[in-house]
Amino acid sequence: MPFVNLIFIVFLVYLFFRLFTRYILPWIVKLVIKRFQKRFYEQNPGTGPLRDNHKGKVTIHRVSDKKENEIPPDLGEYIDFEEINNNQTPPNE
Repeated sequence: MPFVNLIFIVFLVYLFFRLFTRYILPWIVKLVIKRFQKRFYEQNPGTGPLRDNHKGKVTIHRVSDKKENEIPPDLGEYIDFEEINNNQTPPNE
C-alpha cells in the first residue's frame, strides 16, 4: 500500500508541474514582461513604440538650405603656397 501511495503522489506532482509549465508559467512570464516593458517605456519615453503614426498621414521635416561648413564667397582670395625646404641647396649653384 505505501508503494501505491508513493506512485500516486509522484503522478500528482508530475501532473501539477506539467499543467503549471503548460498554462500558468507562460501567463506569469507574459505578465512580468509587460510590467518591465511598461516601466522601461516610462523611464525612456523616446524609445517607446510610435503611437502617433496614423495611416495616410504625411510629415515633412524641412532642412535649412544653408550649409554650416560652407565658405562664404566674399571671404577673400585663395593663395597657393609652395613649401620650401631650407636645408637643400639649389642644384645649379
